[in-house]
Amino acid sequence: GLATLIYIAGLAAISPDYYEAARIDGATRTQQFWRVTVPLVQPATVTVVTLSLIGGLRSFDLIWAMTKGGPGFSSDVLASVIYKQYQAGFYGLSTAGNVILFLLIALIILPTTWWFNRREVDL
Repeated sequence: GLATLIYIAGLAAISPDYYEAARIDGATRTQQFWRVTVPLVQPATVTVVTLSLIGGLRSFDLIWAMTKGGPGFSSDVLASVIYKQYQAGFYGLSTAGNVILFLLIALIILPTTWWFNRREVDL
């Protein structure tokens, strides 16, 4: 799906000159892959990982449409608990839950983005 499209765009952005230079330097196909392709596709990898993490935390709509968090609380996620609290009129509790969800996403995304970007290669 979307991840494949992002990777294809990342691969298309790599200039053939890099591979030609690596070939002239005597690099094998495997070395070209690990030392040219992988570092230059890293921005696409950052994008795919970030979107996947956000998508995983945004799974409320499917769970709510199919099970409404049940039976019992077996398929509850944080977003469905927040929604149930809002429906019950606990606005302060649901707002606090949203703040916790935001902080959870920030605690996952910010270090991940920092870790990927510290090794990013400029073209």
